[in-house]
Parts: sequence; C-alpha cells; structure tokens
Amino acid sequence: MREHKKISIVRLFNRWFKFLVVSAISLIMILVGCQSNSAILSSNKGAISLDKTKATSATSGALTVDLGFRPAANGFSFENYGKDSSIKNLSPVEMQRMFGNRVCATSGENCILTPPAQQWMEEVNKSMNGGHCEGMAVLSMILYADKDKVSGFGNTPDLALQGNEKLQREIAYWFATQYAQPTAKSEIKDKTPSELLDILLSTMKLNARIDETYTMGIYQAGFKGGHAITPYGVEDLGDGKYAVMVYDNNHPKIERKLEIDRNANTWKYNAATNPDEPESIYIGDAETKTLTLTPTPPRYERQACNFCGDETSAENSAEKTVAHKGNTGDAIAAKFNQIFLEGDADLLITNGNQKIGYENEKFVNTFSGATFIPIRSSELWQDDEEPVYNIPLNVPFTINLQGNKKSNGKELTDVAMIGPGYDLAVEGIKLLAGQKDKIKFDASGQSLSYQPSNEEAPNIIFGTSGKNDDYEFELDGIEIDAGGTISANLDTAKGRLGIKISESKQEAKFNLLISRIDDKTEQKFEGEDLTLDSGDTLYLNYAKWTGKGGSLTIELDKGSDGVIDSTTTLKNKK
Repeated sequence: MREHKKISIVRLFNRWFKFLVVSAISLIMILVGCQSNSAILSSNKGAISLDKTKATSATSGALTVDLGFRPAANGFSFENYGKDSSIKNLSPVEMQRMFGNRVCATSGENCILTPPAQQWMEEVNKSMNGGHCEGMAVLSMILYADKDKVSGFGNTPDLALQGNEKLQREIAYWFATQYAQPTAKSEIKDKTPSELLDILLSTMKLNARIDETYTMGIYQAGFKGGHAITPYGVEDLGDGKYAVMVYDNNHPKIERKLEIDRNANTWKYNAATNPDEPESIYIGDAETKTLTLTPTPPRYERQACNFCGDETSAENSAEKTVAHKGNTGDAIAAKFNQIFLEGDADLLITNGNQKIGYENEKFVNTFSGATFIPIRSSELWQDDEEPVYNIPLNVPFTINLQGNKKSNGKELTDVAMIGPGYDLAVEGIKLLAGQKDKIKFDASGQSLSYQPSNEEAPNIIFGTSGKNDDYEFELDGIEIDAGGTISANLDTAKGRLGIKISESKQEAKFNLLISRIDDKTEQKFEGEDLTLDSGDTLYLNYAKWTGKGGSLTIELDKGSDGVIDSTTTLKNKK
C-alpha cells in the first residue's frame, strides 16, 4: 500500500564539489549541517584551519589524550550525503535487527512490518534526506575500535558508497539508533562544556575499547541544525583552552578542531571556512546545553520498541512471544506517543498551559513528563530538522502546526504520531509562511482531527496492530476549506473507520487504500472516487471485508445524527 503514498517534495542539493585553490592561504570548503553547501572563500584570520598540515598530526605527540583514530586513515573517503534515489536506507531487515521480531506482523522468514513499525521506519528514513552524519560518525568509530561488530566491510577509507547497498543500510541502521531507547536516553546533554571536556579527558586513551568512545552532537540555538562528529583526541592549547580533535564527515580526510574554553565554559566550532557566515558557526555555553556526547555501548543493545504495543496485543504468534521474552530493551522502556514532523514548519504541542516545541521561533519546554530528541541530520542552510517529541501516554494534547519563514507551500509537510500499537498521520500539507493549523491526535491513537487555516487536500493515515490482524488505512487527498475540519475515528470494537467533514463548503472527494496483514500474508483494497458532503459521516466497515478481491461495505450517516441512512458496497480496484 505504501507505493500509493504521496511523497513529500524534498529539494535536492548538489553534494559534490571540487576543491578550488585561490591562493596559498585560502582553501574553499563546503558544509551545510549534515549536508554540503556552495563553496565559501575565506582568508579570515579567525577561521579554524582546515589544512590538515596545520592541524595536530598523528605523529606530533601534542595531543593530551588520543584514541589513535585519524580522519584520513579511519574516516570515510566520501562526503556525508542526503536524499539520493540510488541510496538504500532502513528496510524491514534493519528494523527486525534493531527491535526484534515484534516489529513483524507476520511470522516466518518474510517479515512484513506492522503499520506502526512501517510508519516509524518511513519517518526515520525521511529524516535522512538532510544527511546521514549520525550514522557515519558512529560507524566510522565502530569500524576503527570494534571491527568484529560489523565485519566484512574492509578498510574504511577504501569503501565506496555508490553501489554498496550493504554499507548504505549499515550507515542508516546506526543513524536510526538516535531515535530509540536506550540510545536516545544515554545522550549526555545536561553537562557544561567543561564537564564534557572532563569526560573526554578521563576516557580517551590510545586503542581504547569501544565502550570508551562517543559521538559528539552539536546544535544551533533551539536544537536546530543538529550535526554529528566523531571526537578522537584533545589538545591542550594553554590558558584554559582546549581543542577537541574531530572527524567531521562533511570534510573527508581533514582533521578538524572544536574549541572549548574552560575559563569561560564555552565551546565553538566553525563548520566552514568563513566565520562571517552565521549558520557556519556553532557556539554554546554552560546554559545552552547544545554540545552533547552519546556513548557507543547503548547502541549495541536491543533497542526498545515503543510502537510495538503491550505484550498481549503485539504477540500474535508463538515465535514473537519467544522473541519478546529475550528482548530486554522493551522491559526498560517507558511508553509514550512519539511525534514526528517532516517539512519546513514548526510544532508547538500544548496541554492547557503546558507546552513543548517552538513558540515565536524559540524553543520552550514546560510540558510535564514530555521529552524531546534533537536530531543530528538537518541541512544547516536549508532545512532545520525538528526534534522528535515524546509525549506521555494518556495525556491529551493539541499540535499547533506553524508555517515559518521557509514555508512556501512547495515542500509538503507531514505530521505523524506513533504510539504503542498504532500510528496516525496527516501528510501532504501545503503550508505557507504564517499559516497556523491545528491537529488533534487522540492520546490512545483512535481518532484525529485536522483544521487548516488555508484550503488543503491532505492524506490521512491510520494504522493499528493487534493480537489478530493488523490494518492500515490511507484516505488520499481529502479536500477541505480553510477553517473546516476533517475528523476520523477508528472503532476497533465495531471494526469500522468513521470519516467526517464539517464547516467546509466543498464536497470532499478522495481515494481509499486499506492494507490487512494476518500472520502470513498482506491483502490490499483500493477504492476510488469516494465523496462526502460537509456535516455527513462515512463509515468504512473494514472488519467485514473478506479480502481476496472482495467488496467493502460502507455506510452513510447524513447529518451525523447517529442514524445510518444508506448502505452500499465499494468494489476493490486493486
């Protein structure tokens, strides 16, 4: 069914540039957060040198602590990359490897993902459109310090990305760990720059074990523009100043420095050669908490499957029950609703006076029990990847979707909520600057409503995973006026999905896609050209669908007064 989905329009950017030598002291480099940008010429004296002959060399002996890793010898020879149709990211194989058999709706060798697992995989894959820096930062260190963990790749600098699907999917796997527990929870993001420096000084040593290694997260203000780099040594510059030597996968083979001033308790990283480019300078202090470290060991653990539901609903085969008993990651997981945003927009999630997200372009968090995961993926000068929000279960909330200065209606915006055994999404929103829409996801994953401030025709996604069959529904392109509301309710007890349009002048016309997955197979239904007048409710009786090309029973409640006025059948076009 996923082949029918409208894909968000994502701008493609050129990631490969030639180095140009303009003078003996000027070197043109490129960087955009996790993705590259146009070359910038600079001869400013304040810029951090990108010439590796000026950086601490592997044999200089000047490093206070040193893992022995070097970008030229141990980093990837290719540059960090974003969206590319020839690149493979997460597949069901990686999902099963990361979370165990519970992500599979089917048993046996052929794993068809549950709808929530499929939606989670798609959201994470979309976030890689802006870059794969996290995966490259992690995997390069693992290939250096623990080759046995990921065998069969060969010498890191000799690896090619194009045509190497195994490597592509391995990078995507380690990228995705930042979204899941215990990896996300292990990120050290409550320390000052000096405290993080102390951690590196106390753990880094030559030929250190993998459990003494980290990836470093750097963020712009408000946790936007997240980028991942690999620290491998520390140089004492004197007067309380230190240079953390890092491999930056935007700059293959080049030794780079992140500066920490212990006296001022600040940090600085110049992501390009031009210090006058405001987006190229990452800075922070003891208050911002925008410099973080993530230890490698939690990534080795079985990640907790928050979207797998409870044990009784998720286990629909003996095989999955056995797999669950061995899944220690799930035992430590606190369940929550995870909110994803893809597109040029900002979210503000509210529950009364409590809020988390962006208000007037500033990040706020006063939502009790809510947490966020800042993502190391975004294109610095193009897209600022929104954090992923974890909202406690059974807590009502409203999502305020806000167009920002980059919103122009050309790049479609998607908002999804994924929780234990369910997923809901509104996709394909043409958001404009200043536009403010409201989305309400029921905390139990059974209903949603969407009210746009401009005319829209979004797709509505519902997915549910239970102890019997799993279902996914897609309502394709439901038209709605500005100020109107579309609502949908999934009644699993009655086995029907209700759809209602209100306060809209135009008749809604849409296509319907249903996928039903039992323990062995997946069957699909496709219905075209359904119509619905404002004020009416349409019920889709999915539990009565026999599959195998059979028709679907639909009921119409005119005026939404609780009385069914007509019943008909819809032929399967699939």
